[in-house]
Amino acid sequence: MDVGIYYSGEFGRRFVLNLAFPEMCPHLGACGIDYCDRCKKYDFSSKIVEVREFQEPSTMGVYIDDVNIFLPDKTEMDVLIAINIHPDILIELSEFSDIRALIVPVEDPKWCTPGLRKQLERSCIEVGIEFQAPKPLCTLKRDSRIIRKLCTELNLGMPEFRIKLEDDTIRRVEALSDTCGCAYYVARKMRGYRIENYRDFWKDIHQHQCSYPCMASMERDLEIVEAPFHLAGYVMVYRFSSAAGIGAESFIPKHMKRFILPNSQD
Repeated sequence: MDVGIYYSGEFGRRFVLNLAFPEMCPHLGACGIDYCDRCKKYDFSSKIVEVREFQEPSTMGVYIDDVNIFLPDKTEMDVLIAINIHPDILIELSEFSDIRALIVPVEDPKWCTPGLRKQLERSCIEVGIEFQAPKPLCTLKRDSRIIRKLCTELNLGMPEFRIKLEDDTIRRVEALSDTCGCAYYVARKMRGYRIENYRDFWKDIHQHQCSYPCMASMERDLEIVEAPFHLAGYVMVYRFSSAAGIGAESFIPKHMKRFILPNSQD
């Protein structure tokens, strides 16, 4: 699996570091240097064939007359992940290079509007490219062949955990998939936790997610109804609780269930 990452801004930088240089994790907040136990035992740098940093879209003007001056020579890659890229450049990516899937994370509603997302999806369908614009990235679904392969090989996607319970106490917990490092942080913080009632259990998972330096926007989004940051929190609670064998459907607001629960139409 050959992956390219085009990005601007701090979230993109952290995404690259999380995949290729997990040893940098203690320098990015969360557990901190003194308390890091090197729980990220991976290095996916060999999967990444190209990383390119772009200017922040707000510095490039509303329109770009010639996007080719910003794009590199065409290269082959299985998946291109485009983070906080100017809309005029995004539009060209479906015809750029030999890619099989395009992922456009939307940590901030301004990164990719619903109209732009639909335009990108149509362009990708026309040329046979898989497409997702997860809002935020931790809602990435394994619902198509190439993206599923990416998630499997790079442990990407919705948070996934392996949990061992003894006498209602979490004795062991391992993060199996992640997008920004938050799952690893929550896994560490919940080790040794004693589950006395579900409501407090859910709130404490949520609190740890909030304590992590999550970079999803706090700006209200019309599609989600709330902010992407809030959706990320509910995703974390549902996925962690499910891994512990405890259903958390009642903790998820009705308007968010369709983004989190399998086959939900709510």
